Amino acid sequence: MAKSKLWLFLLIAGALLVVSIGGCTGQSTTDGPTPPTTPVTPGYIRVYDHEFGYGFEYPEDWESQPIEGEDVESVVMFTKPGTPTTLIVTVELSNLSLEEIKGEFREGLEGLGLTILEEREIIVNDREGYEVIYKPIAAVVKMRQVIFTANGKSYMLVCSTAEDLYDEYRDTFDHIIDSFAIE
Repeated sequence: MAKSKLWLFLLIAGALLVVSIGGCTGQSTTDGPTPPTTPVTPGYIRVYDHEFGYGFEYPEDWESQPIEGEDVESVVMFTKPGTPTTLIVTVELSNLSLEEIKGEFREGLEGLGLTILEEREIIVNDREGYEVIYKPIAAVVKMRQVIFTANGKSYMLVCSTAEDLYDEYRDTFDHIIDSFAIE
């Protein structure tokens, strides 16, 4: 991912976060049939994108809406109505390794002056990924981002909410991330 794309993604994520804090809600939509291979966890909906070969579960009381994004293949946002809690899933073409993306992402966050609270390598459904929890400058928001690479693409999940709600949504964010699967 080029540095300009990383900066663009961070700006899109920040803008969407500001919109969600302002109370943005959308109509619930589905992106095709859910795969019948595994049962859905009670209280969750499984979404599967056949075009980009990934799927995950999100809470059934959240709403989804597609987002237009330049230089990305797919962006979709999920929100918990009445809260500033969002999930943004982005897919973009990338020939970089996870280690290269990790370095660029860390550099981008630090370049923007964002406070990195935690970062680590993770494994979800036998796939290596990079996870970082950070806080925008002077914001009352806490964000958790996970990046995976596969099939010439990078898959990014950004979970965010108000800092005082983060612990309340931690298990939900864990479930969403742990359910993420790439073909």
